[in-house]
Amino acid sequence: MERVIEDNRFTQLLKALQTGWEIDEPVLLGKLWHTAVDGQSAYHFVLKNGAAEKTTLLSLKPSPQLLAFLAENNIRVSGMQG
Repeated sequence: MERVIEDNRFTQLLKALQTGWEIDEPVLLGKLWHTAVDGQSAYHFVLKNGAAEKTTLLSLKPSPQLLAFLAENNIRVSGMQG
């Protein structure tokens, strides 16, 4: 079930980009905030929609699909402190 949720979150990222949202780089790599499991990491995307003057956060766990997307699009990633 968790894999389906992550696939949906990646699809959500792609759909947001197709509808005018942009990634505000760098993407932040840090701990997954909503879990009690220590050491679990996530990529935190700050997305901005200039036309709508909105900003949102989308966090995704690492996956081969996500890592390929980051590399193919030359998206900068920065580690979070703490």
